[in-house]
Amino acid sequence: MGVFKSIMANFVSFLLAIILTAIPYAGIELPVINNTAEDCNMTVELISDTHIEEKELIRQTFLVAGLKNISRACDEVDALVVAGDITNYADEPSIAKYYDILKTHATVPVITAAGNHDIGHVGDRDVTDITREEAKANFIRYNNEFLGIHAENNFYSYDVNGYTFIVIGDEVIDGGHWDAMDMGEEQMAFLDSELAKATADGKPAFVVCHWPVDGINGQHIAYPDSEIDLERNDVKSVMEKYENVVYISGHIHGGIKSELAAQVTGFANVEQHDGVTYVSLPTFGIVNSFGSPWPCAGIQMEVYDDEIVFRPRNFLTNKWFTNAVYTIELVK
Repeated sequence: MGVFKSIMANFVSFLLAIILTAIPYAGIELPVINNTAEDCNMTVELISDTHIEEKELIRQTFLVAGLKNISRACDEVDALVVAGDITNYADEPSIAKYYDILKTHATVPVITAAGNHDIGHVGDRDVTDITREEAKANFIRYNNEFLGIHAENNFYSYDVNGYTFIVIGDEVIDGGHWDAMDMGEEQMAFLDSELAKATADGKPAFVVCHWPVDGINGQHIAYPDSEIDLERNDVKSVMEKYENVVYISGHIHGGIKSELAAQVTGFANVEQHDGVTYVSLPTFGIVNSFGSPWPCAGIQMEVYDDEIVFRPRNFLTNKWFTNAVYTIELVK
């Protein structure tokens, strides 16, 4: 079932989520929000699904505007996370354009994951005839060059202010898939060992992957049958071994939902399951479903000693969804 069919099958919830998010019962916009608390250890902007195409200018303009918005922030921003689908058709000119935009306009480190459109959708609409293995290699090469790292595969870790971001992704096993992903034993062991190191001193650790975990953040409603299949890759059990793990994903194009909309639909942008915090990001480059439909949305994540605050916002209009803020207490 695709996204459109899912919307039609859940049309009442879809419509209510949009309406209840737009109702400003707690206010939906302010000209500026500062995390004025002096004890904020790290501020990271979270977006996903930019869907850049070399010859399509609107989504390129959205990304440039978002990066300029970050550069003008009243408080210091430490990094930007982009949780996959950075391109639309996995062609090299488009991935080159994405990183050219970052090189020109990003003023903070950008931690990027690859999504199904960056690897699985090779040949889509006859845009490119490369293989999935070649598309994966292109992502690794461009991302390594931009971040100044030496990852040998489609997963890596990156530190920001003493906190670890662990990026995982599709390894294209046995030819790969169109929308699904597979992880080998090496990557599963990498995730486990990196989480062990990152959380050893009590700090939270952040796992970034394009795909949501099966059945969480409304994946089974918004985008059925396109997730991390836990029977093949049980990342959930690995993360549950450690305290203060945050899992950040995109893919399902679910819009920002107010707290009231989340109660009605039964799923939210930020959820906790068995000790792990799951963050589902809206699409940045395309319209969204089951919540605010507008593009250019994401979440500002503020990390403190005792808690993490997630503030949804729009990076084009600078509107903040103050009726959709989530605070997660850290385990001490």
